[in-house]
Amino acid sequence: MAAKINMKFCSGSLVAQQIHGYMFLFLSLILALLMQGCSSVGHKEFYKQVAPTKYPATNKVMVFEYSSVNLRHVYDAFFSDYLIIGRSSFNGPYEKATSAISYAKSIGADVFISEATFQGTRHSSVPLTTPTYSTSYVNGFAGGSTFGGTVTTYGTQTTMIPIEIPRYDQEGLYLKNIKGVTPIWERREKDYPHGAPSGMDGLWRDEKYFLRLYRSGANCVAVIASASRKGSEWRVGDVKFVYNAQSGHGVYLVGNRRPEPANFALNKFGHLEVKLPAEKDAFSFARVGVK
Repeated sequence: MAAKINMKFCSGSLVAQQIHGYMFLFLSLILALLMQGCSSVGHKEFYKQVAPTKYPATNKVMVFEYSSVNLRHVYDAFFSDYLIIGRSSFNGPYEKATSAISYAKSIGADVFISEATFQGTRHSSVPLTTPTYSTSYVNGFAGGSTFGGTVTTYGTQTTMIPIEIPRYDQEGLYLKNIKGVTPIWERREKDYPHGAPSGMDGLWRDEKYFLRLYRSGANCVAVIASASRKGSEWRVGDVKFVYNAQSGHGVYLVGNRRPEPANFALNKFGHLEVKLPAEKDAFSFARVGVK
């Protein structure tokens, strides 16, 4: 601990400003460290090779992220034509699936799918050391004259800052398209030939999309009928959803083309209702024309 005598009476406010600046800097550093802790490399660290051989690096990886689902069921439903190169599994702070892109490319994956399920919050604390100061006024008489000023004492204090760290069970699958199949998110109307007419055929829409629905074998297929809005990534003829006409089970492609399991059924208003497992409420499409 050091002491300093300052003969200028206005120095206290300047010191206070400096101390406040230091405290803000330290708090910012602590926050940055905590944020960095939530951006771990668990998918790489806990990777396990499954395929019998390694593959050359790829230039592009499609990433799909799911929440609170059985990732194996998702694989069986939408990605079963892809070879599983390897998998990762760990518990820790939430890690974005995009953090694994570089590693997925390096091991030759074409697709990376991940899932995170919240398991609880861990309570902990981190030490925060900040500078302190105290200032007192002194005066006296020496050498035939008086003097006065301030004495500022500097030091530090450590405070334990409580933090909460959410924990998630997280899993990832690294996939390779060795068969060269057209993935569901790239399929178009030509991939589902038109079959016999059905009572569902026609034009349907909601506030975002304008779709054309038709029968293809045992399935009902909906494709984009017109550009939904300016700048949309969807093109006319892109497949938006497919479902089995009898069971109502199928797949719905959300805005970023991530395939989601979904149930389809006509409700009492004659609207085609879509229920996604991850959503609390169903949404629907209204018929606007007949093909």
